[in-house]
Amino acid sequence: MENEIDKKQPTSDEVDIHRVIVLWLFLATLVVTIFVATALVIQDTTGKQVLTTLPMVILAGILGSFVSALNRIYSSENIFPVSNYSKLLDRTNSYLVVYSSIPPLVGAISAAILYVVFASEIVTGEFFPAFSCELSPIKACNEFQTFLSSWSPSNAQDYAKAIVWGFIAGFSERFVPDILNKVAKDSDE
Repeated sequence: MENEIDKKQPTSDEVDIHRVIVLWLFLATLVVTIFVATALVIQDTTGKQVLTTLPMVILAGILGSFVSALNRIYSSENIFPVSNYSKLLDRTNSYLVVYSSIPPLVGAISAAILYVVFASEIVTGEFFPAFSCELSPIKACNEFQTFLSSWSPSNAQDYAKAIVWGFIAGFSERFVPDILNKVAKDSDE
């Protein structure tokens, strides 16, 4: 019985590798988050905000992917093959940096795609955000720039739904690809 308990205890190499991967995952997420958060506060010369809800949804996707990655790291036994990673860590950290950057990038892309799916009204319903144009009927939201600046969730609840769905898109790696596959399958029929 003692032998089985000893096998479950991580070795010092596993603990070191775990620490390095969590550190790089955190740093990659922090850098991408700072980049998106900086974009949120950029203003043009008129003082009007240039960016709208989309960057906030992307930020939620990044944070969702970070939470998901940390859950996987902390809940999995033998998630990292020590022999492979210990050799890798001795040679270079560049692979680890790239590897750690993948979850926040996937979360950002998934959140952005899901936002556009909702904005296009391909997927609609009570649990999804409704969108409307903030411009007058004379100047419609029919150009890309007006889509980015004036086509947005209709009310506070829809803004919240967009942000929550952005987090979910980042948290669940398969969620957006599954939606896209379903939409593609439905369009073929």
